[in-house]
This record gives sequence, C-alpha cells and structure tokens, in this order.
Amino acid sequence: MTAGNAAAGCKQVFDVLRHQASIGNGVVRALFEVIMARAGALRVVNAVLEDRTITHVIVNNKNGLAAYKAKCFIDCTDDADLIKLVGASYQSGNHNRVNQPVSLRFDMAGIDFERFHAYMRSLGNDQYKYFAMNTPGMKDIIRKAYENGVLTEQDACYFQAFGIPGQPDGMKLNCPELTTKENVVDAEFMTQKQLEGKKAIMRLRKFLRDYIPGFENAYITSIAQLVGFRESRRIEAEYMLTIEDVLTYRKFPDGIAASHYPIDVHGVDDVSLGLKYQHDVPADEQYWEVPFRVMIPKTLDNVLTAGRCAGMDFRAQSAARIQPTCRSMGEAAGIAAAMAVKNEAVRFNEIDGTAVRREIRLPDKF
Repeated sequence: MTAGNAAAGCKQVFDVLRHQASIGNGVVRALFEVIMARAGALRVVNAVLEDRTITHVIVNNKNGLAAYKAKCFIDCTDDADLIKLVGASYQSGNHNRVNQPVSLRFDMAGIDFERFHAYMRSLGNDQYKYFAMNTPGMKDIIRKAYENGVLTEQDACYFQAFGIPGQPDGMKLNCPELTTKENVVDAEFMTQKQLEGKKAIMRLRKFLRDYIPGFENAYITSIAQLVGFRESRRIEAEYMLTIEDVLTYRKFPDGIAASHYPIDVHGVDDVSLGLKYQHDVPADEQYWEVPFRVMIPKTLDNVLTAGRCAGMDFRAQSAARIQPTCRSMGEAAGIAAAMAVKNEAVRFNEIDGTAVRREIRLPDKF
C-alpha cells in the first residue's frame, strides 16, 4: 500500500463528507473505492518472506497470478490474512479458542416512523429511531413471536435497529446474530452462515411487518455482502492491549487512538473476569488509549496490522474493534509507513511511536 496515495485519497473522501449533512451507503462505497484504487490496496493469496521481511505479495485476479514488491506492507484485512500467510504468530478466540458470534446485517426502508414512534412511546421507549431486545416492551413482543413460530430461539437472542442519517424512512438492523465456533474465518463456515443469515433475515422481515406498527409496508433494501466478524485472528504484537488497560483507562506515550467504548463481548457471560472499571479516575480521564506497538508483529520487520486484528487480548479487543478506533489505527499505520519509507529503514519496531502520535495530534498527556 502506498501511504502517500492513501492519504490523498482519504483527504478527498473526508473533504466530500465534511460538506454533507447526510450521505448514503452507495456514495460512501464509491468514495472509499477511490482510496483503495489510489493506495494500490490488494487482496493477497500468498507472500514471499525473507528472514523477518516480506518482499512480495502474490495476488490472483482475472489476469492470473502476479507478484507485487514493496518496502513495507499494512495488513488491513481485519483477519490478519497476511500474517497467517507468512506463518507469523497470532491468537484467536477466547480461552476455549471460540470466536465471538457473527452477524449478517441488513437495511429496511418504507417505515412509517410516525406510527412506529407512537407505538414505541406506548411501550415506554422514547428513543428516536431506535429499538432493541432490551428496550421497554420488546422482550415480550420477541418472546411472543418466538412462541408463535415466527422467530427461532437464535433469532430472538439478539435484536437491534437504528435509524440511517439521510434516509428518512430507513433503519439498519444489527442482526441476525448467528452461532459461532473456533476459527470463524473457515470458508465453509462463512458460506454456511451467509445462507443461514439470509433465512433469518426473512424471518425478521416477517416479524417486523407483522408485529411492529409502522413496518407494515417496510421492505429490505440491502443485505451485507459478507457475514460480519466481531473477532477472528489477533496478532502477537510488540505490546498486547489487555482488559486491565481498558478497565483502568490506561494512557500510553505512543497512544494513537483514544476511546471510551466499553468491553463488548457478545454471547459470553462475565466478560470482565470479575474486574471493575477503576472508579477513582476523574471523569475527563475516563478513556483508554491504543498504543502504536499493538500494530507491530513480534516476528516481522516491515509489516503493520491495523483494525480488529491488532495485538490485544480477547476482551480488550471487544472494546477496540469498533470503527472509529480501527480508523485511527489505519491512520497511524499510514503515517508510520510514510515515516519508514522516508527514512529508508523499514523496521517498524524502530519507529518512534510518540512521533506517530504527534502527527495524529492526540493530546500530549506525558
């Protein structure tokens, strides 16, 4: 990936987004495609490793196999695909190696929000364009649909929907949540969940149209192209972010992302291992940081990872996996790659993480 080209593409996208009150999914996809094209981002099928340095990645497309050489590489696959291809070490799943549940999201439109909000208010839910399995009254409605055979037990375990900016009659549904196993990135498992997910979406469509006023004429506008993973592979990095770091609101000299998002493990009880958030931290300091070092694989010199596959333990990753944090990691990776190429010394464990932090302009707490 060419860091300079990626930065130029990002600036163009954000210049467009900055001047839009709202923007649809299609436009966002088109804009991010510009970034990918400019950056030369590739989906790889193999790689060439010499000692601790990746020299080439191998891609496969309609033209056949091709090798691309670069000084450094950034693995933004979210599943640490490049790390796995070269045999570098990684972790996956909880203490039993079971990954978080997967989901297949979808959108609906044609919703009469006047009727919907009137019904939600009658249940005691005053939130705007939002409802879930734990909002007032919904647990009983979902249970009734399950008892009537409209929803399965798995369908009923997780439900969440929220409005879409710029789409006055639309909602996004963060469901169905599907069962999981060890190694969710297995191709056969992914295909199976894609098929199961679409069947579940059809059941949820019927549930919404039959049980929720305002959805009588609602229709599906899009279904995610791939099953969504909350967690899969996580690299073994120079530093591993831990649940204790999150719960104690730890800051780092090389912190490149800041977040207040909580531990968020789906389908697992006692997700904090009995630990509690540190209660004596001042309110304006109740956030934690992601250090630059979590993106540096222990056994590779010229590779960074960015996103939910960075170096974190299972529960810390559940707090760091959200999009704003992953975007910050991507920004930091691009900055570090540009620094490394400029200095003609591509060993990321020699890059000054505090210098990367300064470029991102996070507040200096040290």
